[in-house]
Amino acid sequence: MHDGTVIDPDVHHTWASPAELVPYLPAEWRDYAQAPGGYLMPMDPAVMTYPGQWGTNKRLDTYPEGGGPPGSDYDTLRTQLLDPMRVERAVLSYDIGTQSGLANPYFAAAVCRAANDWSRDRWLGRGDERLAGAILVPTELPEAAAEEVRRLAHDPRFVEVLVVENTLGKPFGHPAYHPILAAAAEAGLPVAIHSGGELIGRAAQPMAGGIAGSRLELMATVTQPAMHHVASLVTHGVFERVPSLRVLFVEHGFTWLPSLLWNLDARYEILRRESPWVRRRPSEYVVDHVRFTTQPFDLTRDRSQLVALLEAHDGLDEVLCFASDYPHWDADEPSYVASRLPAGWERKVFHDNAAALLERAC
Repeated sequence: MHDGTVIDPDVHHTWASPAELVPYLPAEWRDYAQAPGGYLMPMDPAVMTYPGQWGTNKRLDTYPEGGGPPGSDYDTLRTQLLDPMRVERAVLSYDIGTQSGLANPYFAAAVCRAANDWSRDRWLGRGDERLAGAILVPTELPEAAAEEVRRLAHDPRFVEVLVVENTLGKPFGHPAYHPILAAAAEAGLPVAIHSGGELIGRAAQPMAGGIAGSRLELMATVTQPAMHHVASLVTHGVFERVPSLRVLFVEHGFTWLPSLLWNLDARYEILRRESPWVRRRPSEYVVDHVRFTTQPFDLTRDRSQLVALLEAHDGLDEVLCFASDYPHWDADEPSYVASRLPAGWERKVFHDNAAALLERAC
């Protein structure tokens, strides 16, 4: 068991109504978003590829007593997560930040900016020092995204740059996204790549072979894009070009990582002719620059199977960071995760790895 404090880099907060964002929009976009008669333009892109769109993906007990969606009420979040789990820092990452994938890229940029200002005022301004913020950026306009990072980087309450929607249909190591990565590194902030963006919007590429037809099929294969993102960060030489960059993969799982690193290391000496900037073993770049949250935590038949996998590749104790994923239905409890880790990993996974990554939060 882990008996210390916890840093949680994946806590989802949201507005009770998207109308809360309207006052934070520039005048021209307020008129666009809120038409006569009270009609409110959607602040989320269309979900094109998520099977079974009815119901909820949240824990039923996280709905606030006073109304509103899960994650919209501070007191509920405090009593269910911050206090009982001894959370030292919680990084608030919207639900999940799909606003960056709105069809009109200029509206998406305005909504991302409004969401950041809303988060700063409504949540980070509460005086609870356990709360930290993420800078949500419009990925279809990388230069505008970089400018949004620079606009808010001076505020120490923001501790990461949040990248969600893969709006250009390219892995996040591709040069098209380099302005975002460079701006984050310049600001001393890690880039958090949250899962789910590949499922939504015009450039949806959720997994190889096509769109899943059921949630069972989806949940078993939803980690595929993360593997491509990791490989692209290495093969495009991102960590050679921007050596101070740090990246956190949020809610992508982690048990696929040893196999990916083995494959990259086995092939890089022959195939790096196309990537001459890859000067070290790919696994070394990943261990030095990339971190992964434990959520979703794989439900192996017994603890020994997971321990054997985690200990099969050197350095994995340095790259894992606990995350609750509150208030989603499959949110993880620290006690369960601690019971499944190799002996002696608890302090690193629950605190130290995230503390080193999110320096401004700790």
